[in-house]
Amino acid sequence: MEEPERTRVVAALLLVQVIFGLHYLATKVLVAVIEPAAWAALRITGAAVVFLAIFAAREPVRIARGDLLRLAAFSFFGVVLNQICFIEGLARTTPSHSSLIMTTIPVATIFFAVVLGRERLRRSGVAGILLSMAGVFVLLRVDDLELRSEWLLGDVLTQINGASYALFLVISKDLVQRVGPTTATAGILCFGSLGAAIYGGPAVTRLDPAAVPPEIWLLAAGVVIFPTVLAYFLNFWALARVKSSHVALFVYLQPIIASSLSVMLLGEVITTRLIVSSALVFLGVLFATQDLGTPVTPTRVVAAQREAT
Repeated sequence: MEEPERTRVVAALLLVQVIFGLHYLATKVLVAVIEPAAWAALRITGAAVVFLAIFAAREPVRIARGDLLRLAAFSFFGVVLNQICFIEGLARTTPSHSSLIMTTIPVATIFFAVVLGRERLRRSGVAGILLSMAGVFVLLRVDDLELRSEWLLGDVLTQINGASYALFLVISKDLVQRVGPTTATAGILCFGSLGAAIYGGPAVTRLDPAAVPPEIWLLAAGVVIFPTVLAYFLNFWALARVKSSHVALFVYLQPIIASSLSVMLLGEVITTRLIVSSALVFLGVLFATQDLGTPVTPTRVVAAQREAT
């Protein structure tokens, strides 16, 4: 991969992690006011509407019926199961537990990729994951992490969320390369909104919009636009250019970014623990991304679309 393209991919994945780093707190605030099932339906449906409006402004894109069915199937793992378990899980556990469990995503992604024959196990990748995981464990004080029975269900749901997302990254990569990130994002969100509506529809009917403060609706709009529409698109854009495991690996940056933002915005003190953990995570990411793959150019995507149709 040429350096300019590599830089764009890394920048896109870094931006996604900044957005997600803020997302934990935002979701915790939202589900304290809006029922988790209702928020899951509103978030995904709202994202589908926003992206579809953007997508409709483009020229129509031909897509094979088989790929359309694949988008529908993959949306279950990438949106429906993933987002419902994330929101329901975070409503029942703590942000620290949730962010710690998310560190299993890169490991699960490599597991699925190797088992399904999509990637080879590389020493640099294993070393990078171990270093980054150690850094996150240091930051989140895993040695002092308190376990309580009332958080168990939330932790299990969060783990299902992580495994679902990891599997989604692996099985959807070829499709994203073939149809392109814009079509993939639109399809995944639209099909996913149907599943979310079935799950959260009854909760939405119980919601009184007038009882929700304006600032909460503003926060909700921000979550729809940034951690959903923008983040999904950027992840798909990167997924069309690098390995599934590389996209997943950047999850390790979320706790580091969240802590760094707290230092910059909330005046928290820079600790030795933060410095050590940051060094381990960034060193791990550097190790594991030594073999960033060959980019998929627009020409290759169009050629693949024609072949599929």
